Amino acid sequence: MKENLSDNLAMTVAETGCMELPGEILEFSIDQVLDEGILKDIPVVGWIAKGVSFKRSISDRMFYHKILRFLIALEEIGEGDRELFRAKVRDDNKYRRKVGEHLLVLIDKIDAFEKAFLLARCFDHFLTGHIDHEYFIDLSHVVERTPLSYLKALSVPDNQRILFGSSGVAVACGLLEFGIAEPEPGEELPKLGTKISQYGRDLRDMFLGRFRERLANEKESRKQFLNLFEK
Repeated sequence: MKENLSDNLAMTVAETGCMELPGEILEFSIDQVLDEGILKDIPVVGWIAKGVSFKRSISDRMFYHKILRFLIALEEIGEGDRELFRAKVRDDNKYRRKVGEHLLVLIDKIDAFEKAFLLARCFDHFLTGHIDHEYFIDLSHVVERTPLSYLKALSVPDNQRILFGSSGVAVACGLLEFGIAEPEPGEELPKLGTKISQYGRDLRDMFLGRFRERLANEKESRKQFLNLFEK
């Protein structure tokens, strides 16, 4: 079981979107989910229940529960065609092991259950080919080291200002970067300060469900720009 953990995770991820995994699982406590046979009745995630039978510590239970939350989030999101990813995971053993191992490490490192959902948001964009694996890893590291409250601050509506507890912490996490900041209300000129980084902007758009639309708009703008020179 231990040797197949990464493969099991990758294969289960490949099936998300068509597993009909009940979100009600999250209404139960960790002990209820893992001890009362709830998972054993769902074949596609039965390997999680079997794995826990060999691991009984609190940290192990939390780890498996984060995996479960991640899978449920992917099942609920389902924004885009994942068939190319499914085919590659089924046919390429090395790729399957690589994806599974990286996910295990990333999920293990996150320090809050709610981050599992945010990590799934990022991974879904990799599944559909809108970001590559390397960029997903970069974004996952930002999610890992950023306080949950700061990640939630990214998801405020556009008519609200993004507020972080500390600009220094946000810079260290990768959400902000030093540069020319937007002027404050009542000020006429911009000033040197902090602004949202590329990581911060992309995470915000992924969390708000508009990253794909932004990419499509940017692609169309580039196409129109190039057409001007071809005339």
